[in-house]
Amino acid sequence: MDPRNTPGYRLHRALSQLNHLEGDQLTDADRERIETATALLEEVSLLTRPERGESTDTHIDS
Repeated sequence: MDPRNTPGYRLHRALSQLNHLEGDQLTDADRERIETATALLEEVSLLTRPERGESTDTHIDS
């Protein structure tokens, strides 16, 4: 399996690309959207990557 085909990798790439945008060339609305997107992606990253040794209470209903 290609490691680039994992949700964690795609999340990392999205955050990396958002962090490398030239802020001075963006409108205020675009800067706000990027800040919001970055915050949401970081929140998802924390939720999907528990600290080592922590037990998770993940339950999936099917």
